[in-house]
Amino acid sequence: MKQSEKWKRGLPYVGNKGQKAEKIIDILPAGNRLIDVFGGGGSISLTAASFGKWAEVIYNDRRKTVVNLLKALIEDKPHFDLLKYVYMDRETFYNWRDNMPDSIERTLVLTVWSFGNNLHDYLWGKKIEKEKLQLTRALFWGNTGTKLDDLYSYAKNETSISGKYKMFHKWRREEMNISSRCDLLQQLARMEKLERLERLQQLERLEYSTLDYHDLIIRPDDIVYCDPPYVNTGNDYGGWDPDAFYAWLAACPAKQIYISEYTKLPHTEVAFNLGKKLSFQAKSKRPDELLLKYVK
Repeated sequence: MKQSEKWKRGLPYVGNKGQKAEKIIDILPAGNRLIDVFGGGGSISLTAASFGKWAEVIYNDRRKTVVNLLKALIEDKPHFDLLKYVYMDRETFYNWRDNMPDSIERTLVLTVWSFGNNLHDYLWGKKIEKEKLQLTRALFWGNTGTKLDDLYSYAKNETSISGKYKMFHKWRREEMNISSRCDLLQQLARMEKLERLERLQQLERLEYSTLDYHDLIIRPDDIVYCDPPYVNTGNDYGGWDPDAFYAWLAACPAKQIYISEYTKLPHTEVAFNLGKKLSFQAKSKRPDELLLKYVK
């Protein structure tokens, strides 16, 4: 994916298909309407809307603040000054989590600054938090008292996150040795996510929905894509019931239903093996991600 198109990855959200979205959209059959049943961060819906394979794309997620946050960022209503969220220490994060009412702003903070984008746990451990935040302070305020503060002067004429991120990469290429680069990129991972959100743009073919999947009105000619909680991942996802999902699949009137999973589900066939998710970690132990087709 080109740098200028990374906005299609949507919100940094647990299970987001940003790295696989274009391949999934390429495989899904064209039609009149695509329904992204468990929309999450929105990468499938955003990528689908930009492809033009469907006259209408429905982005659905039952968590209203997640849907409303993505909608606000795309339509710029209300406007978010994302520069306010480039720095978030542990204490501030947990204050947002535990003491602030549910809102799109709270969802933004918890999404961007949580470990694995799980909306619950702070991104970094206590021993490395200060070090990880230091680079952000150097870039935006130049107040760390270290050589990294040179970054501030280097990028001070840039007023946007994307501009500062671009200058950081230029500075890194010119000033830093190769062994330092991976760690610096990890430290600025949150800023990259915010920079990506700056690039979100209005998409006329995207419709928004906040229904439980059982309540969606689906037609026989719809193309249905499901990215539900994966089997045997060790999370309960608020009481997720796979048997209820299987029953819904059996009753769903759509003739074309596709599901992302690690495991082949009942009454499905593998439409495509998407491979492993890329990460900073040395080698992922996760199984390959599969795109399944439901067979009735």
